[in-house]
Amino acid sequence: MARAAEAIDQRRFTVDEYHRMADSGIFKPNERVELIRGVVRRMSPKNYAHVVAATKVFKRLTTALAERAGVYSEAPLKLVGLDSEPEPDIVATSSPVLEDYGQSEPLLVVEVSESSLAYDLSAKARLYAEAGVPEYWVVNLVDRELVVFRSPHEGAYRDRTTSQPGERITPEAWADIVIDVSELFPAEDQA
Repeated sequence: MARAAEAIDQRRFTVDEYHRMADSGIFKPNERVELIRGVVRRMSPKNYAHVVAATKVFKRLTTALAERAGVYSEAPLKLVGLDSEPEPDIVATSSPVLEDYGQSEPLLVVEVSESSLAYDLSAKARLYAEAGVPEYWVVNLVDRELVVFRSPHEGAYRDRTTSQPGERITPEAWADIVIDVSELFPAEDQA
């Protein structure tokens, strides 16, 4: 009996179908969902530490990249050919013109992660690498470290490094920007 159940195929959705479902009210107002490889997935709820960290990353990148790149918070990111439209916490794009968001190239994607940490470090990393996103950061709230993925190649990132608060990181697309990793985390007594 278990073998028969394993053979049942899932119904996957395209990005256009996903948008039509949202437009028709299938999802509740404020329901946090995203389309990943054709599957509608519920997103983890945000807690205080997540909100603070995501806001810190957004503000730091917005200030550092003013007039040089677009920086967006929780914006849908359509990944062409992958039937996916995740909503990462932060996306920094090649164009500073806000209206260019849909056409500009995502150069840095950031996920702030706690309850979804294993998923963000594995499935999301593969997804972003397959889409050719050149750099992907995971702000790991569990271990208070920044995991940086770079150099996508054949559906995986070739480089993965980890930085601790107090260390410095430079986004690959903007080599003159230096960020202290501690700037990306809430204070330890507030986490």
